[in-house]
Formats: sequence, structure tokens, C-alpha cells
Amino acid sequence: MTAPLPPFLGYVLAAPVLVAAAELSAAYPAAGTPSPDVAGLLGLGEIMTAAALPGAALISVEVGPDGTVSFTLPPDRYDGDTSAAELIADGLSVPRRRVRVPPPRPAAGRARGAPHPVVGTRTPVRVAVAVARRRLLEAASATLGTPVGCLRLTAGAVTDRAGRRLDIGALAATAASTSTIAVAVDLTPR
Repeated sequence: MTAPLPPFLGYVLAAPVLVAAAELSAAYPAAGTPSPDVAGLLGLGEIMTAAALPGAALISVEVGPDGTVSFTLPPDRYDGDTSAAELIADGLSVPRRRVRVPPPRPAAGRARGAPHPVVGTRTPVRVAVAVARRRLLEAASATLGTPVGCLRLTAGAVTDRAGRRLDIGALAATAASTSTIAVAVDLTPR
């Protein structure tokens, strides 16, 4: 049985369209008493995620009015790999072709042959996606008058049980915020 993950803190940024971001430094619970239990030790993924924390505030996911999804990662955390795009497509249930992959940017100080940093950004990307997904479902709920629990996000659109459908692009402005707000999200173990 997999232990539940702690809640993570994400943000909806003030913008004319939906922009969700992740900052994990406040999401990890305070260190408690060390445990002799081996399951309590940090794995490589957690260590790499912790290493990504200084730039985690720069990780964002944006849903555009055309229904495409863009993302930004710190230059030293992304080199053109599509792993983040695949996480976003999966988490927002959009076709992969609707996720725009930014071009590679030079990363100052990145060591050649170092572990690929996208591993350390997996959790922040998932947090930003979870925030965006929640906001899209809440916007669709308000627009359709249907409870969030009765909505499904698939193929880049939110549908209700009556078959009404709203593309995520049509929800981008409604899901946006005029001020930055913090949102706690729970992630499912992977």
C-alpha cells in the first residue's frame, strides 16, 4: 500500500487567462523526528525535487483561449525534453499536440552528464497541473450550473452528464484570477 502524499501548495496567478504555478518550499511538511524506518528515507526523486525548489516558483502552466497549453520551467531545469509536456497532457487530459513545448534555452552552469533535471521538476509540474485542472472544473461548474463532481475533463474539454461540452480554451478566462491566490492540492501517488 502506498502512503498518501502530503498536500502541496500551488497558485493561480493574476492573469487574463488561467495561469497556475507551483512553489513547493511551503508544501513539504516540517521535518519531524528521524525514523529508523527505511520507508521514511528520501529517494532520488525527492532529493532532485528538493534541488529544484529554488526555481520552482518559475514553473507555470498556462491555458490559452485557443485551447492550447503552454508551460515555463527555469532554464536550468528544461532542455527541450517532452517529459513535462507529457505530464501536462496527461494531467489536463488534453491531446499532446495541444501542449506547446518551449524551445531549449541555454542553462548557465548546468554540468554536462548531470542527471536530467526534469526528474526534479516532476512534482512541481504535477502541482501546477492539478491547480489548473481544479480551476477549469470550477469554471465549468459555474458556467454549466453542474457540481464539479459531475464533470469530466477529457480530450481538452469539460463535459457534464447531459453531454454539454466546454473546451478548456473557452474556460481559460473564466478560470483566471484577478489576484494571485494559493491553492492546496493533493496529488495521487505515481
